[in-house]
Amino acid sequence: MKRSLLGLFLALLVPAAALAQSAHDPIPLDAVVPPRGAKKGPPPKAGGKSTSPRLVVVLVADQFRAEFLTRYSRNFGPKGLRRLMQEGAVFTGRYEQQNTYTGPGHATIASGSWAYVNGISQNKFYNFATKRSEAMLFDEGAKLLSGETAPDDETSPKNFMGSTLGDEIRFQTPQSKSLGIALKDRGAILLGGRSGQAYFQSEATGEMTSSTYYMKDVPEWVKRFNGEKRADKAFGKKWERLYPADKYQSEDDKKWEAEGKGLGRSFPHTVDGKLKAPGPDFYAMFQHTPYGLDLTFDFARAAMESEQLGKRGVTDFLGLSITPTDLAGHAYGPYSQENEDMVYRVDQAIAGFLGELDKRFQPGEVLLVFTADHGAVAIPEESAERHLDATRLKKAAIKSAVTAALKARFFDGEWIVGLEDPSIYLNRALIAEKKLDPEQVERVAAEAVLNLPGVAAAYTRTQLLNGWLPPVEKAQYVARSYYPSRGGDVVILQAPFSFWGKYGEKDVGSSHGSPYRYDTDVPLIFVGSRFAPGLYGQASQVDLAPTLAAVLGVGEPAGAEGRVLVEALR
Repeated sequence: MKRSLLGLFLALLVPAAALAQSAHDPIPLDAVVPPRGAKKGPPPKAGGKSTSPRLVVVLVADQFRAEFLTRYSRNFGPKGLRRLMQEGAVFTGRYEQQNTYTGPGHATIASGSWAYVNGISQNKFYNFATKRSEAMLFDEGAKLLSGETAPDDETSPKNFMGSTLGDEIRFQTPQSKSLGIALKDRGAILLGGRSGQAYFQSEATGEMTSSTYYMKDVPEWVKRFNGEKRADKAFGKKWERLYPADKYQSEDDKKWEAEGKGLGRSFPHTVDGKLKAPGPDFYAMFQHTPYGLDLTFDFARAAMESEQLGKRGVTDFLGLSITPTDLAGHAYGPYSQENEDMVYRVDQAIAGFLGELDKRFQPGEVLLVFTADHGAVAIPEESAERHLDATRLKKAAIKSAVTAALKARFFDGEWIVGLEDPSIYLNRALIAEKKLDPEQVERVAAEAVLNLPGVAAAYTRTQLLNGWLPPVEKAQYVARSYYPSRGGDVVILQAPFSFWGKYGEKDVGSSHGSPYRYDTDVPLIFVGSRFAPGLYGQASQVDLAPTLAAVLGVGEPAGAEGRVLVEALR
């Protein structure tokens, strides 16, 4: 009876809120999320009375701001994101570190630790041992099972330090499985953990693949899945809007959006990578689209069925990272119609996935979390048009400023060996050869970049190693993101709405990677029998793993720094 009244209350409340606002205004979270008193009622269907979940599912939307839940909520259906908000304990998760990238975000979710502990401080770094820039998860001893392997490829969690929640589940029960799945390699690898397995899409072949770190060859069920050529079936299709154009808050076809390889700036988008037949450029563009979203969830369903996840009398872990939200966000920005459409697509995909879980499991057998690895910054040119200071800082400008300053202070030389945001890697061999004081060289370089537009502060390696930092929040965020053996000699703290790096080199599109709220704040929703529905305010993203560990009765990941969110527990 109470549950029926609550449902009626919510059904009446949302339309009432809608009448009080214009058609494009967001619905406040407290108009969607049930009141905290709801925790005294019966548990939701996704929860139940079982004290031992059979399957733990962590859904990570790559590049998904917290406020997307309110900004776009008017067009959500009843069975996807809205269901999660109504049945779950809803927090705003905050990344309290500077480097809000895919790698660091997924590492924090899985381990409950910051980058200075888990080692995943950036997406790429300059490796002084090999004298080249490498992907953070590149492992020379692990090769991709599909296509050639290069230093830009992610092949294993070797550089991840500590353990993940999936690892801890398997430590307690070795028969348990831990799977990480994504189109993007680093998302799958970090969710899978050191002792689990990871599957991701090959941009060379379009197949779901893995690396030799995990297996010699993919299982037969993966071969059957790949044999259906699901990515190839999307070749030449069009990405249309999910809803009529007047349902969207955002405008289409803005001049600062990226056109990609054939996708273009406006709906409909033709998915062919400017090729005549499926190939690498097509597979890269495929990951920007709803067809990539469909493949992700289809593969997850195939994995649940084939691996019998949650059906073998033990608790299994499934980490599912949703890549298309990130790539569409990079190309079109967080205020684009494409980004809005992708959020609606995610809503529908989650609705279908929750329905699948309902069919497979009894109440109480599934524990589910929905979150994101980072947010997104507005396209700089769009921000500038709105009279905000915003800069797309080029690497050439950084290199020129630092080189000129070091030449003036010392001598002319090849001073910079690597630039991987947010780090500047200086020529340490040259500094040692000339018997220079590293601290002095770092300081000159840091002072040089302070004069560049879009730079708020710069910290040296010596400062970070010795803790010589100002007592302010953002400096602490920078320190949490610094892992000494992979960190640069100067770390740049960008100004709000500005960025540099891979996407800074372009003249269109957007990025992320800052300690500002548009990048740090993400959804954090727990759904399960131990969680009381309601709106709980802010939590740190390092709280996610310890909270799940407490509910499951397993050890916390080794480097975990967060707390158990006891206020949300029944």
